[in-house]
Amino acid sequence: MAIKFRSPAWEEEVERLDARSSARVQAERARREIEGGKAKLGWKRCEAQNDDGTELAGCSKLYVPLGAEGASAAPYGFVFRLAKSDDNTLVWNFIAFGERHPENPSTRSVYERAHKRLHRRYPDQSR
Repeated sequence: MAIKFRSPAWEEEVERLDARSSARVQAERARREIEGGKAKLGWKRCEAQNDDGTELAGCSKLYVPLGAEGASAAPYGFVFRLAKSDDNTLVWNFIAFGERHPENPSTRSVYERAHKRLHRRYPDQSR
């Protein structure tokens, strides 16, 4: 199944970060590995509804760096949403990148960022 890193999602999620930051370097490396077709992808389904208020039905995630041993070795993540392309084939569209479980309470997790992209608000913001 195809994986698409479309604009403006990539720019808003990855290029917002300093070019030398660990997060951006890891994201760019993971993208190259995915697009090169050489990476073993450990897809994990996102919770449709999570205790933190995120709603990510139809989404899956990849831990970054790819192939890290154990979730604790992968501080970042990509979130993708399953969609139909123009030719009616299924594709994974990239929707978010960020820290999986940030220590700083003012930093939004990749799951909150994905929720905002899908629902136009963070889970803790009123409807």
